[in-house]
Amino acid sequence: MIEAPPPPEPAYEAPRPFRLRVLFVSAEVHTQGHIYRCVYNASAVEMAGHDTRIVDLHDVNPEIIEWADVMILWRVAYSRHVEIMIAIARGKATKTHVFFDIDDLIFRPELARVAVIDGIRTGSQSGHDEAHWAEWFAQEQQTLVRCDGSFAPTRELAREMTAFRSMACVLPNIFSHRQLCVARASVRTRALLPPDGLFRIGYATGTRTHQRDFQLVLPALVAVLSDFAHVRLVLFREARDNRPLIATDEFPELLPFERQIEWRTSVPFDDLPNEMVRFDVSIAPLEIGNPFCESKSEIKFTEAALCDVPCIASPTGPFRRVIEHGVTGFLAEDAAGWETALRALIADPERGRAMGRAARRFVMWHFSPDRQARTFHVLLGGLASERSAAAAAEMILARETAAPWRAPVVPDARVLYVYDKLGVARISVVLTSFNYAPLVVEALDSVAAQTETYLDLVVVDDGSSDGSQDRIVAWCMQNRTRFNRIIVLQSVHNAGLGGARNIGMDQIETPYAMHLDADNWLLPDACAKLAAAMDAQHAAYAYPTIRLVGGAQIACLGERRVDPLGFGGGNSIDAMAMIAKWAWLAVGGYYVRRDAMGWEDYDLWCSFAERGLHGVHVPETLAEYRVHDASMTNTVTETAAHKKRVVEHVTGRHRWVSLFDEAARQRTL
Repeated sequence: MIEAPPPPEPAYEAPRPFRLRVLFVSAEVHTQGHIYRCVYNASAVEMAGHDTRIVDLHDVNPEIIEWADVMILWRVAYSRHVEIMIAIARGKATKTHVFFDIDDLIFRPELARVAVIDGIRTGSQSGHDEAHWAEWFAQEQQTLVRCDGSFAPTRELAREMTAFRSMACVLPNIFSHRQLCVARASVRTRALLPPDGLFRIGYATGTRTHQRDFQLVLPALVAVLSDFAHVRLVLFREARDNRPLIATDEFPELLPFERQIEWRTSVPFDDLPNEMVRFDVSIAPLEIGNPFCESKSEIKFTEAALCDVPCIASPTGPFRRVIEHGVTGFLAEDAAGWETALRALIADPERGRAMGRAARRFVMWHFSPDRQARTFHVLLGGLASERSAAAAAEMILARETAAPWRAPVVPDARVLYVYDKLGVARISVVLTSFNYAPLVVEALDSVAAQTETYLDLVVVDDGSSDGSQDRIVAWCMQNRTRFNRIIVLQSVHNAGLGGARNIGMDQIETPYAMHLDADNWLLPDACAKLAAAMDAQHAAYAYPTIRLVGGAQIACLGERRVDPLGFGGGNSIDAMAMIAKWAWLAVGGYYVRRDAMGWEDYDLWCSFAERGLHGVHVPETLAEYRVHDASMTNTVTETAAHKKRVVEHVTGRHRWVSLFDEAARQRTL
């Protein structure tokens, strides 16, 4: 009898190591786009736990390609050199995944016409004719079609790519931590200077390619310059030759207003926030309906928002998705729209500043390196196998269809005291207080005793009536030199615990915030050790063991690590934890509802779990919790009627949470 042959072994694709080596190949290393698409994205990849290298296209060799598990080609036009690069990547025993990345619609040769792209006429290389640019666009397209997938900063650009590649992912133009630090330091410095009475409209174009775009806003600019003597138009010149980036000789309408035009010299990219912070509004005009302009990113909105500056922009797709008209900026479709928006901000500069702050809250999560790192973590993890690719797709699609982001509710507050050395710290202690005059100084003393040498302090008094705020301000004045920055605020109306914490979080200028209630205190190593744990694991929050003091028996909170799903049955992490500002923004902050106060921290942990934001447990006693009859827990949270409202509120927000009634359980025993 002839035996049937054994079934073939199932095909097996060896999983790649989780820590990948990612090579960024840049065709334009001296441009601003290189910073956004290579330098910043490489940093995000490293935050996601992988290794990176950035190499000039002309310096790529077989050894570098052999090193890489993933190769990302930014603005790389096809050539014999590129053909060999891709062949080497594909010929390896463990092939290198090759991706194409681009930030402009420059892979459709039929668009390489002056009628579509004004930069062909006015750019620094405008001596080339349309045929030259069409050939270059065709070469970009040839690289695109030979790659395994592609990346783009906008949906519009990714959609254009799908005509040539089935996989096109959106990776927005993000900011860097350094860019954020420079921007926020510029804002703080500006706040200490006396106002000069001028209103500045800034146009911070980086290249001389936007003449036709500028024409869109020109009639509105002429109107407001004519009507308001204190309005200034801020334009820039190239540093190397003093050449204007907007050729005003093409706009004779501006001649009568030469004295109202402030010419500034272009600065290195890292110093741009120092210029942006001078603006009262930033403008971003683009030709609506022009496919090249419609694919442009929202970067001008992002840059302005980091400096609390509002933006008026044309309603292209990217700008429509980031600007909530009248809330985080203005969208202007025509000359009348531009003029209306400008006049509104000139008449009410405080409205513009409020818009700028609202825009910053949006930008600091949606365009953060932390969010980009999460995206890279999923995308790169999906390269190991078909199964991992499916899991990555599930995660990406779930995020795309998740509930819309909501901004934190930040109640109004007045500033009682400010001290600022204008340095850069990594941690702020956010202390909230309500009628704790006998205890608040002890809490503040524990902050001053931290081993973290460079520290910010934000204190929020939630409308105390016992003189607490006077003690707080006096203590801060006496101990100001201990800190890099101190700001003491008082809520205009009693906001409750969630509102007070949101006021504090909104004011911090550091990556991390350590929360402390005025009746508790920190042990000296708390800030340093929790921040070290967050740095090491890129965590959204870190929580220590906390010793209970003043109770009938010695006890501790937070002795064990809590898995996210563990929150489904209740909370075992106290509010005395360290939180990343980006994570607070990602979930819309603490809930604000005075009639359901008490579980704001538990609600936040549940929100983090739903977003996939992980915490890290530091198994050391780093804080002490005072047990006393006057605590909010005893006087408010644990009262029967109030607790019922709290439970209903939290379980209504998080349907997967299932809490039992402890009193009812005791009755059944």
